[in-house]
Amino acid sequence: METPPSKEAVEVPVEDLRPGMYLVELGVKWAMHPFLHNQFELDTASIRKIRDLGITRVKVDPRRGRGAADGGSAKEAEPPPRRASKAKGDGDGRRWARQLTQEARSAVRDLVRDARAGRALRMQDIDEISEELSVALYEHPDAMLAFGRIRSRDQYTYQHSVNVGVLLMAFARYLRMPEPHVRALGSAGIVHDIGKTLLPDAIIAKPGPLTPEEYQQVKDHPWRGAELLRQTPGATSLAVRIAEQHHERIDGTGYPYGLSGRELSIETRMAAIVDVYDAVTAIRSYHRGRPPTEGLRIIASEAGQALDATLIRRFVRCVGIYPPGSLVRLSTGKLAVVLEAHKRAADKPRVRVVYDISAERMIDPPPILDLSQGHPAHRIERAEDPASWALPPERFL
Repeated sequence: METPPSKEAVEVPVEDLRPGMYLVELGVKWAMHPFLHNQFELDTASIRKIRDLGITRVKVDPRRGRGAADGGSAKEAEPPPRRASKAKGDGDGRRWARQLTQEARSAVRDLVRDARAGRALRMQDIDEISEELSVALYEHPDAMLAFGRIRSRDQYTYQHSVNVGVLLMAFARYLRMPEPHVRALGSAGIVHDIGKTLLPDAIIAKPGPLTPEEYQQVKDHPWRGAELLRQTPGATSLAVRIAEQHHERIDGTGYPYGLSGRELSIETRMAAIVDVYDAVTAIRSYHRGRPPTEGLRIIASEAGQALDATLIRRFVRCVGIYPPGSLVRLSTGKLAVVLEAHKRAADKPRVRVVYDISAERMIDPPPILDLSQGHPAHRIERAEDPASWALPPERFL
């Protein structure tokens, strides 16, 4: 007797299936497919048969099959492949992560400019960027999430694109999705807002309310981006779907089509959460950006309404209740910047202590404390808004 799919089962597109994955749900009755069982480990022949059936999505269990993580670990068993040309060598991993983030943003800026100029989008280059970010995220997850906080007012589009790609990959790994799917989500995240490149700059950077005509143009950007990707060689159906649906909401209040509930895939619902979180914490020409903890509070306020409640809870666990790059107040009257989150001790991250509130002075050199390793006198009392202290956390990452 076959067991029902576990709560850990994830839905993946058929084109992302690989030998060794463990199939738990085909989505069709036993009599309608040629396999002896409904659940089994995939090989090349079975994958080909599934594709021949015309099925587009199936469910797999990351805990079973060859390469499954031991003991149900939240970390994927197979690390992403590293391209030798970009390996970090023996240098400072954090410096490497920061440099790679900056390089990725510059590369995306160039690709977006090409798209605006009417030149074909080079999806192969996007996939290479996603692969490099995937490796860095695997080796230095907290550094990559922290450096996403480094923003400038005039580079929002490119920074947001890379951040959504990185956050989607981090989220997918936390959910233990197959590694090829993680990288595909990274590429999809990078191009999710490609439709905005077709909008006039005056609308994108407008600080005040939009006119009804301008707002309609904004609401059209998801389907326009999807159309652009459909015409782009190498763009996956996943990238098209996320570009088209990342502004849809599970209660049907989103746009451009007003889709809801089961009409939205898990990847689309993930992208909606990540997009909102990064957008509200971003610095723009007309918006100073909210602290990461405030961003989490905002998406949590939409749980079960516009955004998927279960996925929000998992996203918060993924990035931590005090995400890397947060500014926090300690019980000792000091301010500290969060460097690394602890998955098992969410309220006790690794921090750099930078400012003495009572003495009104910077701490030099700023010590690093791992709050999960003792230090009972140093408890986090609350998150702080960096703008209130004129202390940009990125200075201390």
